[in-house]
Amino acid sequence: FIFFLFSLTVLSIPLLFVQSVLALGVALFFNGFAIAPLIVNAYGVAESAVPPGQITETLSWVVAGMPLGGALSSVIAGLVIDNYGAQTAYWVPLGFMIAALVATLPYFTTYKALIGYSSKHD
Repeated sequence: FIFFLFSLTVLSIPLLFVQSVLALGVALFFNGFAIAPLIVNAYGVAESAVPPGQITETLSWVVAGMPLGGALSSVIAGLVIDNYGAQTAYWVPLGFMIAALVATLPYFTTYKALIGYSSKHD
């Protein structure tokens, strides 16, 4: 989980340097390679963290959080675009990724244990 979060963070850095639509497409193409595995692993961690009777509710909260994060980041990106320009707005996703990575790192051993718990749990 943390590996894919780190990968997405690193793959967000090229967005700061794009100067054309083609370069943006290439950067986002490679950025997308980390998104699907990150989401799948997030579901796995969430599923492993709760008893079987609470899995549906837990995954519902995870799914509900995604549009909330998208909406919040869109508001912030819009404010940045209005005040500092479109190119500067590429710092918003990178900032959110760094914040998520920093917030997640203290739980590294917890995630490893949860993923191990998943295989024993079945």
